[in-house]
Amino acid sequence: MKALVLHGKQDLRYETNFPEPTPAPGEVLLRMTYSSICQTDIEVWQHDPFGMFERRPEPRIQGHEAAGVVEALGEGVTSLKVGDRVAVENVRTCGLCFFCRKGRSSLCENGRNFGFTDNGGLGEYAVWLASMCIKLPDSMSNEEAPLSEPTSVGVHAVMNAGVSVGDTAAVIGCGVVGLATMQVLQAAGASVVAIDTRPSSLKLASELGATATLNPKEVDPAEVLPGMTNGYGPDVIIETAGAHGTALNAVQWVRRGGKAVIVGFASTPQEIVFSRAVSGEKTVMGSSAAGIGEYRKAVELIASGKVNVKPLISALVPLDRGIEDGFERMLKPTKDVYRILVGNG
Repeated sequence: MKALVLHGKQDLRYETNFPEPTPAPGEVLLRMTYSSICQTDIEVWQHDPFGMFERRPEPRIQGHEAAGVVEALGEGVTSLKVGDRVAVENVRTCGLCFFCRKGRSSLCENGRNFGFTDNGGLGEYAVWLASMCIKLPDSMSNEEAPLSEPTSVGVHAVMNAGVSVGDTAAVIGCGVVGLATMQVLQAAGASVVAIDTRPSSLKLASELGATATLNPKEVDPAEVLPGMTNGYGPDVIIETAGAHGTALNAVQWVRRGGKAVIVGFASTPQEIVFSRAVSGEKTVMGSSAAGIGEYRKAVELIASGKVNVKPLISALVPLDRGIEDGFERMLKPTKDVYRILVGNG
């Protein structure tokens, strides 16, 4: 089959004869429709930050934000039928380790990942556990479906933040995860201030319902945010930028007694002045991936229109152009895209 195959750091190839997979018991064979490229895919391609190739050097197919159509059923599968359109919940947890038994499946010690440890969606076909393929409602398109994954990250962050109706919140970083998180916060009943240095992202945040927008290059959010939030600062700040200093900003700008949730993955070390958190009794926590049921909730939010991901789809690219028009375009420091979808619809 045709696929984009990663052979190692900075070695991504378009191949036409990669072995077609066969579903094991409990799995389904998927004909992939679209997979979206995110910054993590770029980091793995360029730097292998998780040491995947050190642990297992064989080539693999990326694409963890993915959707497809059921092509064949493995033994024992009754929950899906051939022809069903599905979103791929990308993390298979073991259910047995310490964290899974504690109800913290996002921290599973033995998890497998579609598009990372296992072959993902940037090929014509893939196999995955049937129970982790979520049937798409008729109101949700094949193009929207891959963005369930970044939306699920936002759902997990909002759940971790413990947001209540009427809360004030801020999101630092208005990329795909940030803009999805902003909308999840709104669906939970919070009013949201969007913070970013890119005017185009702030414009889109405003169009998607942000209460207000701030550009730190033009104003100091530490001075402006209290006036927007009853004089105290936001109840919750969710940081999705992963840029140098943005985690510290989240801790500094959230109100006393508030919660700063750090989602962004920074490639450089960041320092947090904990005296600010201690004296203000602030809660600082990390948030990664999604927990049980949160991917399905993301699908429901998109299908219902409460989260609009259509403006976040910047381009549709065929598989044979996925490197030149997808990965290489995403690598450019001046890229003007949110998500590029690769596939054949």
